[in-house]
Amino acid sequence: MPGPVVTPRRVDVLVAAALFVWGAPDVPWWWKPATHVPATPVVLGYLALELAASVPLLWRRRFPVPVLLITGGALAVRAALRQNVIAAFAAVLVAAYGVGAYDTGARRYARWLGRICLVTGAVIGVALNLHRMAGLPFALLGAAFLVGDAATARRAEAAAAVEAAHLAERTRIARELHDVLAHQLSAITVQAGAARLNGSPPLEALATVEGLSREALNELNHLLGALRRDDETGTGGAPRRPVPSLAEIGTLLAGAREAGVPADLKVTGNVRELSPGLQLSAYRIVQESLTNVARHAPGAPTLVTLRYLDDRLALEIVNGPSDRARKGGRPGAGGRGLLGMRERAEAAGGNLRASPTDGGFTVTAALPYLPLEGRR
Repeated sequence: MPGPVVTPRRVDVLVAAALFVWGAPDVPWWWKPATHVPATPVVLGYLALELAASVPLLWRRRFPVPVLLITGGALAVRAALRQNVIAAFAAVLVAAYGVGAYDTGARRYARWLGRICLVTGAVIGVALNLHRMAGLPFALLGAAFLVGDAATARRAEAAAAVEAAHLAERTRIARELHDVLAHQLSAITVQAGAARLNGSPPLEALATVEGLSREALNELNHLLGALRRDDETGTGGAPRRPVPSLAEIGTLLAGAREAGVPADLKVTGNVRELSPGLQLSAYRIVQESLTNVARHAPGAPTLVTLRYLDDRLALEIVNGPSDRARKGGRPGAGGRGLLGMRERAEAAGGNLRASPTDGGFTVTAALPYLPLEGRR
């Protein structure tokens, strides 16, 4: 079950609020010191400085450079007034991180500024034989710039990995659909050709069907053949496995039980013959759901339900809480797996939903029948 989602906006609000609370005691409020009541303009001036060092951080992701300039200005004014600058400097560090992490145009400059600040801190603290703590602010500022730059690099790598997984899943779907469609079109071609050769009427219609089927099959092979060539190169010409179907669900559940997932199957409605493409989509959705249970909620009891309705096949995979959840853990749902399952459902003209329920997780999908399937 996934944990609560913390949005970037909520993080920014918490950061700004924390910095304001941190620096609030530095404002000479009217009630302190007890022996002297400061003038209202003085209080408002210090309050404005405190707001300038905290509130702009709400927009640190959209306008990182202006936020750094504003917080840096507030720090400079407080330093000129010989006031406590720790909270204001912390705000500058957060803003400097934002420049490296969120401003793609200024990222290169942030990297150089980080290196310059680190060198400056080293020179002040070591080379000039000054108090080593004197170079610490420069070192911290340089580290903030560089850590922000490193965070950007990590996000780019993570996005590339997700995109690669997305592409791989779509490629696998395309390969399997290619197999299904190629099989169906081949069967149409053979049947139409046999009917024409046997003289079954109407000959012209059958000839047209045969020609269109051959043309479609050739075009499909032309467009998607490259995907198969890559796979065949990697397997050394090994034969491809047949496309799985719902008849193999029992074997799939047996494998899940061996992996530690106590899975059961429930079938309702009038079982009917389905197209290979729909069976493949249903099989893969169940397979990915069981894989997610084994990975994120090991030992959780799981029920797979197939409902043959009048116009669609409804799938439901429900798992209860696992031992990990009972002990306080947080089993998660695989984001890439859910993405692939949704794509399969949508490719079949249906939809898929996934949500946490009662300490477990539920995946539901609706896959509509083809017109011919609905009449069987």
